[in-house]
Amino acid sequence: MLVIPCGLLGLLTVAHDVLVFTAVAVALLVAWCLSRLKWPYAHWVAAVQAATVVAIGLSQLKTGPQPVDSWVFVFTSVTSGTTQFEWNSKPLVAAGLSAVAIGAYWAGNKLAGPPGGWPPVAPVVRLVVEAALARGGYLLIRTWVRNADRGEVRAAALRRHASVEAARRAGEREYLAMLHDTASATLLMVATGTGRFDWLPERANRDLEALAEAPGLGAGHVDLAAMLSTLVEDSATRLDHLVEGPLPMPSTAAFGILHGVREAVANVEQHAGVDKASLTARVDESGIVVELADTGRGFDPGSVPPHRRGVSGSIVGRMATAGGYATVESRPGAGTTVRWRWPG
Repeated sequence: MLVIPCGLLGLLTVAHDVLVFTAVAVALLVAWCLSRLKWPYAHWVAAVQAATVVAIGLSQLKTGPQPVDSWVFVFTSVTSGTTQFEWNSKPLVAAGLSAVAIGAYWAGNKLAGPPGGWPPVAPVVRLVVEAALARGGYLLIRTWVRNADRGEVRAAALRRHASVEAARRAGEREYLAMLHDTASATLLMVATGTGRFDWLPERANRDLEALAEAPGLGAGHVDLAAMLSTLVEDSATRLDHLVEGPLPMPSTAAFGILHGVREAVANVEQHAGVDKASLTARVDESGIVVELADTGRGFDPGSVPPHRRGVSGSIVGRMATAGGYATVESRPGAGTTVRWRWPG
């Protein structure tokens, strides 16, 4: 990606007498880069690299000893460092190429210098340190990246586990709420009844059908108005209802409202001391609103013990799980109003 634009810029700026030589050099560099993409770790690639660095290092026999600010030294320095990244999966090849490059520079500098002169110790030490630092930097980066990858894998596993556990707990809460609204409520009505149980078989059948359903409901849409009309027909409490239908909404939210209304109606039957209530369902600017109100004895919502799950679990909690919200307004002697809102 860099060789081609740099080569084109070089062709535009060189003198005419070296244009052909420059074009050949650019073509060879492009061919070399393409070959590295196709054969990144071939043995012949390492051999060509070794021959190239040896030729450049020994070119000092022609040009004379090159100091540390010369292009020969810069080439050797860059080569001894970049091979650690080019041959990252073959550390012995990388170390060998760095050693060949440094050795060729040292030999060329020594042989091109005056007889009996001192070899270039300091530049060679610098080249060795640079190569070692390059390898150490690569190993450090690789360690950090691997640690990050392992951390991401662990985090993803924890997220999956948390999602599974949340779904499992939500299913358990839904089933417990269903059990509370059906079988438990029916048994309580039997225990506190007056002795007439002609309604019990039909109610028990409805409870069994509800409990046989899976806790999770589909993502389809149903008509809440039709569902509430069925509840009005089956309720032992007389419900003055005004349902403006149809009210299409997701089935999960619709069943959350339906079971919440059923629980609230059961509370009227058992605790309110009245035999009727009013049920309304409509659409306003905030979404779908369902309201159940009675004029019974009422209660203080703040005084309900934590283990009583009828209001907090079957009404408020279930609607919150479905994506809406429910509120309970009541005080002793002033009746009770339960309101469900679905913002969809």
